[in-house]
Parts: sequence; structure tokens; C-alpha cells
Amino acid sequence: MIFSVNNKNLKNETPVIKIIIGIFTAAFMWGSGNVLSRSLLIEGVNEIFLITTRVSIIGSLLFIHYLIFNKDKFNKKLLKEASTTALASIFFVGWFFIFSLQYISSGLVTLLISSAPVFTILWLKILLKDEKISRQKYISIFIGLLGVSYLFISKETGLDNQGNIFLGGSLAFMGVQCIALATVLNRKYAPQYKVSSWLTYQYPIVIFLSLAVFFTTGTEVQTLNSSQIIRVGILVFFNLGAFTSFTWLIQRVSALQVASVDYLVPVVGVTAGVIFLDETFNSNLIVAGLFIFISLIMNTREEFYS
Repeated sequence: MIFSVNNKNLKNETPVIKIIIGIFTAAFMWGSGNVLSRSLLIEGVNEIFLITTRVSIIGSLLFIHYLIFNKDKFNKKLLKEASTTALASIFFVGWFFIFSLQYISSGLVTLLISSAPVFTILWLKILLKDEKISRQKYISIFIGLLGVSYLFISKETGLDNQGNIFLGGSLAFMGVQCIALATVLNRKYAPQYKVSSWLTYQYPIVIFLSLAVFFTTGTEVQTLNSSQIIRVGILVFFNLGAFTSFTWLIQRVSALQVASVDYLVPVVGVTAGVIFLDETFNSNLIVAGLFIFISLIMNTREEFYS
């Protein structure tokens, strides 16, 4: 989730307290999102119904905002680039993670998500061949993979003798790769457009594909109780808030400071999962977390000294 932004004026003018608030807001909302989703799944809310509802509400809110405040004409090039990026950053990410939550804890999912910046290096090399990758960053990839591998070897699911790390972990790892790929695509295309326009143009294809899955699978519309409706609303708010905060950060602070979000997300996710969903916290998660955090530190160390 790391972007490099060269805007020294914004960096110098942004108060430290606002940066700290932005970092904690993004981390809290991202870390809590999976916990909210899993709480709904535990109560029997269908995965396909949940994700279709979520993206439809978010997309509709963005479209209404765009119609009211944005006077730009339809941009075919923007739609093409935003749609391509949205497949990785929103559609496949959402489906991989929502199904992984059936087999592993929300805390474990957030821990795996925090490793995304490490694997972004590989996608940078594949898609942006002129990007120079140092030996230290390749080592950080190896260490990050060791952390992920340890979870599979130990068969850790974050659930008390339940779940399936091979199925849930594989789904989550594919989601992580989508995040890494989306980071590269966003870096390539997004800076050319307004944030509101970029977000709005991403959602039509996501909504279309989600509805296609919803209807082709014969999924039924579920009646939610008041508690579930409130949680869906909070989930939508957290999704919008996290991305807005993160986008604000990458426009104003260094990549190293933005990377601090990735350190905090699993702390929030694991803690909330333990408190609210009775998920487990043990030595396996600590060992895997140490490997992943070390790889993150190595990944951002060069940018700190540049």
C-alpha cells in the first residue's frame, strides 16, 4: 500500500497531529473492517450478498457525490484505466478476503494484508520493468514469505482448533497479491486524475460484476436485523474513510510514514478479533508477525534514508 509522492510543500505544511490522526484513522478502519465482516458471516449473512450490498452502496454514494460536486465531462480513458485497476484493487480483493474469513480469523487476514507492500516489489518489477529493485528489497520479500510460510507450516488459523489455513490462507494470500498489483496500477494511473473521479469511475465494473455473480449464483436478498444493518453501514463508512485517509496521506507524507499504517492494521485487527469475536492470539501469530514486520522495515529503510 506504499506510494511515493514528491510534494515537498504539502509535506512541510501538514501539521504532525493531522498526519498522526490520518495514520490511526486509516489503520483503525482497515483493521476493523474484516472484524465487522466476519461478525456478519458468523451470524449467517451470505458472503455474496454482503459484498454485493457493500460495493453497491459505496458505488452509489460515490456516484451521487460525483454528480453533485464534479462538473467534468465523461472520460472514456479514465473509465478504462480505473476499471482495469478496480478489478485488482476492489473486485478480486473483496471476493478473496470475504471467503477467506470463513476459514481463518479476521486478525490473521489483517496480518497477511500488512505484508502487501513487500510483494508490491515483485509486481513493480514485472509491470514497470525500469523500476530498480535493490538486493535488500529482494531479501525483504524472502523474509516476508518466511512469515507467511510459517503460518501454513504451523497450520495456524487464528481460530480455536477450527478453520483451514490452506484454504483460507491461500485465498487471503491471493487477495494480498491483488493489493500489491493494485498498488502498482494506482501508482501508474491514479495521479493523473482527481481522487473523487478516480474512485467513482472504478465502481461501475465492480458493481456490474458483483451483481452478475449475485444473480448467476441464485443468491437471495437477506433480511437483516437492526444490529446487522448498523454493522453494514459502519463497514461502508470504514471502507470509504480508510481509503480517503490513506489517499490524503500519500499526497502529503513520505512513503515511510504511510507505511506505518501497515504496522498498525494487524494490531487493530488482531486485538478487535480477540476482544469481539473470541479469536485466538498465540505464539504462531507473534512469530509470523515478526517476520512480516522485519520485511516491512527492510522494505522501507531505503526510502527513509533517501
